[in-house]
Parts: sequence; structure tokens; C-alpha cells
Amino acid sequence: MSSTVKVKDIAYINPKSNIKHFDYINYIDTSSVHDGSLLSTQFLKCNYPSRAQRELSQGDILISSVRPCLKHNYLVKTNLGNLVGSSGFIQIRCKSSQYLSKYLYYFLTSEKNIAHYDIVANFSQTAFPTFNKDLIEELVLPNISLEEQHHIVDIVRYTL
Repeated sequence: MSSTVKVKDIAYINPKSNIKHFDYINYIDTSSVHDGSLLSTQFLKCNYPSRAQRELSQGDILISSVRPCLKHNYLVKTNLGNLVGSSGFIQIRCKSSQYLSKYLYYFLTSEKNIAHYDIVANFSQTAFPTFNKDLIEELVLPNISLEEQHHIVDIVRYTL
């Protein structure tokens, strides 16, 4: 087993979605989450916002690509039907059961990584600080066993 791995090798980034077949959606925009907490969802039956593009599943990770210092990040914990996130999020989904979503979430939302996203975003040539998915795809993390991931998740969970 290699000692490190890139996020793009263990996770799908912004997987393809098709929400056109939904009769309704439960929509999450970037202001609907904060630092791991889901604050609200919007139930919409029609006229979905154009940013409603990320079809979500339990275990998906959402990292806001806009103003990362505000920590609009979330690990999807709900099975709420037709859950859809804004394209203002970078969506990360583990490719296999060999990686825990919660381990990857803790890594991606560490203070060090949030600061890194923020630095890159502040140098963007856009109207407001933003970064793209390539930054997350290229991040390198320790390639550790499932047992070690569980141990880290337990430690982090009890220290937060």
C-alpha cells in the first residue's frame, strides 16, 4: 500500500447528476450549512435554481468553493429524498468502502486545508474569493487502513 494517495484517486469529484427526473427537490445552498451542520433545506416543486446541480447521497462531502473561510462545508448524514446541492459546492464521494467519508471530510475540512483553500481563493481573478475542484483533486493524504481511519475519526469526533 502506498503511503499517500491523491483525493482524485479515492473519490469522485462532482459526479454527474440528472435532477430533471425529480418531481421535487430538497435543496441545500452554501448558506444552508456551516462547519458540518445542516441549518436548513428548501423544499422545491418546480423552478429549481440554476445552481441546483449536485444530486446528493448519504456520505457525500460538500465543500463550498466560494469564500472557504466561512466554512460552508457538510458531510451528508441524511437520507432525505431528492437531496440536491448547489454548484457552489465541490461534491466529493468516496469510490470504495476502503475509505471512510468521515475520515476524508475531517481531512478536507482541517484548519490547514481551509486556510489553503482560502489563500488560493483570495488570489482568484473573480468577483469574490473562489477556487475550483482541481485544488481538492490534487490534495495528498495518508493512505491508511480502514482500522486506522476509524481510530482517527473516533479521536477527532471526541475532540470537537
